[in-house]
Amino acid sequence: MLELQPQPQAIRPENRATQIVIATLDHFLRRIRVRHVYFAEQSVPPPVLAYTTHFPRLYVPVTGCHAVEVAQNGLIKTIRPVRGDALFVPDDAWDKPEWSSPIEVLTFLFGAKHIGISLARHNGRPGTPVEALKTNIRGAYDGLTLSILGALMVLATEPSKSPLAHLLTESLLHWCLRLLRTPSSRHSRKAARTYESICLYMQENFQITITRESVAKHFGLAPNHVSRLFRREGQTRFSNYLNLVRMNRAKFMLHNYGLTLKEVAANCGYSDVAYFCRIFKKMNDETPTQYQAMESRGRALRLVKHRGRTPAVAVCTVCGATLEVPLTALSTVKGAKASLQPQFYGHKYERKRGGQPAG
Repeated sequence: MLELQPQPQAIRPENRATQIVIATLDHFLRRIRVRHVYFAEQSVPPPVLAYTTHFPRLYVPVTGCHAVEVAQNGLIKTIRPVRGDALFVPDDAWDKPEWSSPIEVLTFLFGAKHIGISLARHNGRPGTPVEALKTNIRGAYDGLTLSILGALMVLATEPSKSPLAHLLTESLLHWCLRLLRTPSSRHSRKAARTYESICLYMQENFQITITRESVAKHFGLAPNHVSRLFRREGQTRFSNYLNLVRMNRAKFMLHNYGLTLKEVAANCGYSDVAYFCRIFKKMNDETPTQYQAMESRGRALRLVKHRGRTPAVAVCTVCGATLEVPLTALSTVKGAKASLQPQFYGHKYERKRGGQPAG
C-alpha cells in the first residue's frame, strides 16, 4: 500500500508577513546595525497629510533613502535617513514621508496594547501606492521595553542628542525581534485581533480619506463585516470611532498650534470645514473656536499664576471667577491682560481682601 505523505500546510498570509519581517529585521541587525538616530519634534504645526499619532514610532530604512519632512528646532526640515540610520518620532510629534525614490523601510508603532510592525515598500513613482507587509506583537510590553522607550522620549527633548541614542534604538530592535520569535502564549479571538488591527490602521491614517468600504478593501473584508466588528467588539459604530480618533487629534492641534480651522480640519481628514465644526460641536458640546479660546485662556491664567511664588487670590469683576495668582503678579495683571489677548477678553482681575472681593 502506498503511504500517504502529509501535505505541507499553507502558510497563512499574516504568518508569511511575520516571517518576512523577522528575516528582514534579523538581517539588518546582523549585517548593518544602527549608526545614527534622527529625532522628530512637535515644535512646528504639522503640514496637511503628515502622520501624527498619540504613540511613538520608529522608522528604520532597509534599502534606499527615506526622505521625510519633520519638525526640528522650530523649523520644517527634510531629512534623508539611509540604511544604518533610524528616525524616532515621539508621541504627538509628526512626520511626512515623501516617497519620492525607491525605498524599503521597517516601521514600528508602539501602541497602547501592542506593537504594530510594517515592512513598507515604494518604487518611487508618483501616484503609486505604498505596499506594506504588516504584523504585530500583542501584550508585549514589559519593564525593559517601556524603559527603552522612556529613555528615547527623554533624549528627544534634549537639544544635543546623546550618543547613546543608536545603542538604545538597536536594543529596542533586538527586543522586538525576540518578541516576534517568541509570541505571547495568550491567544485572542480572531474577531478581536481583526478589530484591533482596524483600529490601529485608523489611528495611523485618520488624516487621509477613510471610509468603511476602503477599510474593508484594505483588510480583505466585506463592508458589513467591518460594521459588525465595531458593534460587537467595540460597542460603537465605525463612523463614531473614526470621528473620535479625529476629534482627539483636532483638540490636540487646537490646544498646541495656532492653526486655522481649515488647517486643523484638513490635518484631521475633513475636507469640509463646516462639517468638521458640526461634528466637533456634537461631540464636545462647544465649537472649535470656543474650545480653542478656553484652552488659550487657561494657558494665559497658568502663565500669570507661575510668575511668582507667593500665592494670593484675585477675582474677575465681570464673571466672578476666582484666580490664585502670585503677589508679584497682581500689579501686572492688567499688563498681562494686554499682552495675552484674546485670552483675557472680558475678565478684569482685582485683589481679594480677607477672602472677599475688593470694594
